[in-house]
Amino acid sequence: MTRKPLRLTAADIVAPGVPAHLRREYRRQGYLTDLTLSAALVRTVRQWPARPAIIQAGQMLTYAELGELVERAAAWLAGTGVRQGEVVCWQTPNWWEAQVLGLAIWHLGAVSSPIAPFYREHELRQVIEQVCPAAVIAAESFRGFAHAEAFDDLLADAGFGAIPRIVLRGSRPGWTPFDEVVSTQRQKASSKIGAGEPALVLFTSGTTSKAKAAVHSSQTLLAETRQLADAWGLGCRDAAYMAAPLQHITGVLNAMTIPLLVGARTVLSDRWDAEQAVQDMMRHRVTYSAGATVFLQELTDAACNAGIHLPLRMFACGGAPVPRTVMERSEAQGIPAARVYGMTELPTVTVMNRGHRFDFRAETDGALAPGVEVRVVDDDPPSGRLVREGELLVRGPERMLGYLDPQANRSALNAAGWFRTGDIGVIDSRGLVTITGRVKDVINRGGEKFSAREIEDLLAAHPGVSQAAIVPGRDARFGEVPVAFVVLSAAVRVSVDDLARHLRLAGLAVQKSPVAWHFIDQLPMTPSGKVKKFELVRIVDGTGRAG
Repeated sequence: MTRKPLRLTAADIVAPGVPAHLRREYRRQGYLTDLTLSAALVRTVRQWPARPAIIQAGQMLTYAELGELVERAAAWLAGTGVRQGEVVCWQTPNWWEAQVLGLAIWHLGAVSSPIAPFYREHELRQVIEQVCPAAVIAAESFRGFAHAEAFDDLLADAGFGAIPRIVLRGSRPGWTPFDEVVSTQRQKASSKIGAGEPALVLFTSGTTSKAKAAVHSSQTLLAETRQLADAWGLGCRDAAYMAAPLQHITGVLNAMTIPLLVGARTVLSDRWDAEQAVQDMMRHRVTYSAGATVFLQELTDAACNAGIHLPLRMFACGGAPVPRTVMERSEAQGIPAARVYGMTELPTVTVMNRGHRFDFRAETDGALAPGVEVRVVDDDPPSGRLVREGELLVRGPERMLGYLDPQANRSALNAAGWFRTGDIGVIDSRGLVTITGRVKDVINRGGEKFSAREIEDLLAAHPGVSQAAIVPGRDARFGEVPVAFVVLSAAVRVSVDDLARHLRLAGLAVQKSPVAWHFIDQLPMTPSGKVKKFELVRIVDGTGRAG
């Protein structure tokens, strides 16, 4: 069976749109414009051709060099039949070639679908089924996983075995090496696709087992980009350091779209090493970065051990709780940091800079970003009644167009433009947001959120498992890690090693594998049959017991 690639337009996103009066206001404030990501690249190349654009592993590209490679790669993709609106998937480390190709997808007017590098067959299968790619890009292998080989098998199974493929830093039959892609003398002019058309599909997990595909346009991404660049005062003399994956919204914004808009340079690292990060930040005079709590902790320790004060003006720390002690140590080391709150669907609900008081930055999740609104509503039942502490509804110019799945849009978005975050929080009299909990049943491992149910479903497929529940356990490095509670079937003898092997063979990402296992006689249940996970969390914390 051969299947056709998906060709995505804004009209295909069956979701409540942003009301017209809000769109007019966002335009009046300058957040929504007709600038596209492709046009932004052309403008930046012309304005700062000789300035450094990307630095990684000893390789440096100026904006002029970057622009030429992007045009050649876009021409190659077009020559293989990839059309505007079709989706190109890419799963790579943070290599300079990956960023070139990511920009080339936008330059062509195609839709970029970056895939987290730690995703394995289980998650890749979901992505392929939903986006129906016209082409794929992958490393031949990285950290012991054969990315290109995995794609070959999955694409063949899904009916996309004949689509073009680009391989980075290696070779594989049927795949075109990056050097060959950019060796073409053809060049592709900037796409004329509209700024409101789909440009990015990012996958985010929530309370459901199936990953959700959030769709952004040039308009929504650049609205977000303007907010961050303005808040942090960024310009062409700034430099970003990015070790978080380019396939995460943090990497997309800080390493790709902000530099694209203001002419800054990006320093990429394909793995997090705090000591190396200190050296790179000093060598390249890095002025801003972003990442999970663990990055800030280890960067502070490494700078302290080296006796160095970094040139950073801002480190945005989000995706996981940030203890005040971590912020105090970073501040003492000359690393001004701020907690931020957002999600793939609306990336920056709050944003702060070093001009905000330290107490605000350390004890709250921040001040509302310009143009963003938040409502705190009763979540049980979901009546929409305003309360002091409850579920946060958010809206703003950077809100996604919607999910690919219309059913997910019906539960997450409404006609007034509000997005249900699933997070519980408060807004104080100063207008500062503090997150106090989550409605969503997710594990937040170092800023990467994934569904507990997804792991539970895979465990339940094992013949030796009668029931399974996954809850977050505290972890000093990652904030949260998955912990498993399992009710075994009497018919089959199984061990922890058996279950871990079962998840591995199912293709589950290593980061999602439980770090601790509890075998219990029965799960605590409500009268309606729901697992009382708060009781399991108490067991993990040592304050409760099963039964």
